Amino acid sequence: MLLATLLFQSCKKEEKEREIQPIEVKTVMVGKTSSENSGVHFSATGRIAADKSVKLSFQVSGTIEQFPVSMGDFVQKGSLIAKIDGTTYQKQYEARRAQAEMAEDNYNRVAEVYSKGSIAEVKMVEARSNYKQAEAAAQASYQNVKFTRITAPFTGYIGEKMMETGDLASPGQPIVDFFDIDKLKAIIPIPDDQVNQYQTGDKAIVKIEVLDTVYEGEITEISVQSDSNTPSYTAKITITNQNKKLKPGMACTVILPEKEKSSEEASKIFIVPVETVSVTEQNENFVYVVNDQNKAERRIVKTGKLYNNGIAITEGLQKGDQLITSGYHKLTQDTPVTIKNKQ
Repeated sequence: MLLATLLFQSCKKEEKEREIQPIEVKTVMVGKTSSENSGVHFSATGRIAADKSVKLSFQVSGTIEQFPVSMGDFVQKGSLIAKIDGTTYQKQYEARRAQAEMAEDNYNRVAEVYSKGSIAEVKMVEARSNYKQAEAAAQASYQNVKFTRITAPFTGYIGEKMMETGDLASPGQPIVDFFDIDKLKAIIPIPDDQVNQYQTGDKAIVKIEVLDTVYEGEITEISVQSDSNTPSYTAKITITNQNKKLKPGMACTVILPEKEKSSEEASKIFIVPVETVSVTEQNENFVYVVNDQNKAERRIVKTGKLYNNGIAITEGLQKGDQLITSGYHKLTQDTPVTIKNKQ
């Protein structure tokens, strides 16, 4: 009996020693600084596009006889970009101009005779109608002559050339890309759960990795219809390209600061490392905090948005809680802990 008692007490003592052996953990104080949520933002990758871009084409057909620009050329507004052979259109205009002048002369003579009462009014009305029709036809022919030339609609740069001198151009067929790079647009997708948080006029940061440069811009366009294949919306951020180093087609990363929350709302939301949040068998999220007895306490929480620096906890944590950030995988409810580097 005495031996059995001693063995039982020895086992109980060893079990008690095992039970009180604390687990070493690292923690961080929730809401330690007011800037915990600063820098929270939405970011997305996109591409740079010209703010003003057009595909130039002729409005009449013909063989291109002049194309004095090359890809990358800087062109002033009104400068010649291309010209087709306009001989036919010029001859047509001259013929109709002559007809208009003849009709005008006839109308003037008829009007003079009518003023003397020598002919019926209907003759004068007919002559005036013929003159107006001939004049309209001449003006239309002159427009065709003007359409044989393409000039720069604004000051900008030549992009891709789709045709060359000697090619046959058709009405509406693009012959060259033309764009302005004084201002550019960063085009990014915004997911459907984020799109309503932003509006035109909001500021944004545009990072160009290849240039190692950051630009400030603002949202100028947000689509109201999602893309066909994904539940995301297109946003365009306009930036000024003062040094002309930015080029359309460059990759970019756009950072949109999160909207400021009220002090009461912000005080209830905390950003924690994603790895500290686990899931129960009932699909509930939880974290471990250190309670007043230096034991691990499993705290059921509700999560919010995912950010670059962690995940938002909207319910379950309070300012001042010691969140366990290391060693949590060894813990269960009420496990004794030792804080290695209390923050």
